[in-house]
Amino acid sequence: MAPKEKRLMLLTKFVTENCVLPELGSRNKADVLKELTHVLFERRNLKGVGPALDQIMARETTESTGIGHGIAVPHARVSGLKNLCCAVARSKEGLDFLAVDRNPVHIIFLICYPPTQQTTYLNFIATVSKLLRDEAHLQAMLDAESGEDMFSVLTELSEGLMEPEAEYAKKLEENPGFGTMQDAHADLMLLARLQLCQEMYETARTGKRAIKQRIENIRMLITPRLLKHYDRVMASRAPALVPVEGDTCQGCFMKLPSQYAQIVRQDTDHIHTCKNCSRFIYMV
Repeated sequence: MAPKEKRLMLLTKFVTENCVLPELGSRNKADVLKELTHVLFERRNLKGVGPALDQIMARETTESTGIGHGIAVPHARVSGLKNLCCAVARSKEGLDFLAVDRNPVHIIFLICYPPTQQTTYLNFIATVSKLLRDEAHLQAMLDAESGEDMFSVLTELSEGLMEPEAEYAKKLEENPGFGTMQDAHADLMLLARLQLCQEMYETARTGKRAIKQRIENIRMLITPRLLKHYDRVMASRAPALVPVEGDTCQGCFMKLPSQYAQIVRQDTDHIHTCKNCSRFIYMV
C-alpha cells in the first residue's frame, strides 16, 4: 500500500506541531474554545474563524462535546476548508466541560472540517476515542513535557490504529474466541474505516487495487449481520454510518426521540441505528 494511503488516519496528519498547546492559558470552557479556535485558524492561516467559532459555541449550548475519559472534541463544519484540521490542548488540572461522565477534561481536540469530509471526521473522532480511552495512553499525553513531546506521543499512539483491521485480525489469530466477544467500538471503527476506504476507492486515480484489497480485508472482519445492513443502506442512501450531534442524526437530519438518544448515549456495548433512516449512528 502506498505510504499516503497507509498514513491516512494517522492523527497527526491533521494536526501541526504548532497547534499543540501543552497548557491552556484560559481556565473556563468558553475562553478555552475561543483560544483554541484562534490558535487553529491563525497558525494554520485559515479563513472563517468567526463563523467557525459561532458553530462551535452553538454546538456546546446544545450538548457538551466532553465525551468522557478526560477528552473533549469541540468541532464545526466549515465551508471553504480543503481538509480536516485540528488543534490539541492540555489542561493538567482539568476543566469543567460538563462531560457526559461528569469528570474533568484534560485533553481537548478542536476540530474543523469541510462538509465533504464527514466520514474522515467520523474516523478521526473514533480514533481519538479509541486511543485515549486507554488510561495509559491518556497518562502518556499528560506526562509529556512539551507540545513537541505531546505531538510525538500522539503520533506514536495513533500509528497502531492506522489499520484497525490488521489489529483486529492479529487479536483474532491470537485468540479465536475474540471474534465472538462484544466490542461495539471495534465494530464501529471497522465500519467507519470500510466507509472511508470505499470513498477513497471511488475517487482514487491510482492505487485502486490496494484499496480494494483493504476493503475486502475489512469486510472479512465485520459480522455478517452488520455487514448485510451496511450494504443495504449503502445501496439505497449512503453513507451508512453517520454521527449524531445535538441528538440529531447527520444522515437524515431528524432529531432522535429523547429517550432513545439517552439509551444510545449510555449503552456503549451495542451498535445503534437511527429510527428514521436506519443508518448506523455514532454519538459525538
